[in-house]
Amino acid sequence: MKAIAAILAVFVSGASAQTVIYYEDGTTYTVQPNENVYVETAKKMYRKKSYKNGNEYFTHTTPSEKVDYEPEAHEGMEPGSDEWCEAYAPHLYANGFTFDDQLYLRACVD
Repeated sequence: MKAIAAILAVFVSGASAQTVIYYEDGTTYTVQPNENVYVETAKKMYRKKSYKNGNEYFTHTTPSEKVDYEPEAHEGMEPGSDEWCEAYAPHLYANGFTFDDQLYLRACVD
């Protein structure tokens, strides 16, 4: 009986697992329930919809740009404070030259 309970526990925990996609730039995306994921290297991808009368309809599908929101270490801090400067330093120029980068240079660089 304990073996059956252990096997059921494994199946239940496996059924609730989430699929997470890790991108090269360090961002992630968690696939939602009933969401399809396709890995394709072709330039164009199409989605097929079949009808009961035998017709098939193809629509062009574009890649998704979705990523999960991850709060930055410096969020919630007062910009320009010593704590903010220390937390923001690794992110300097990470997204080009942003307003936060300007603030960092004015407030944190001696």
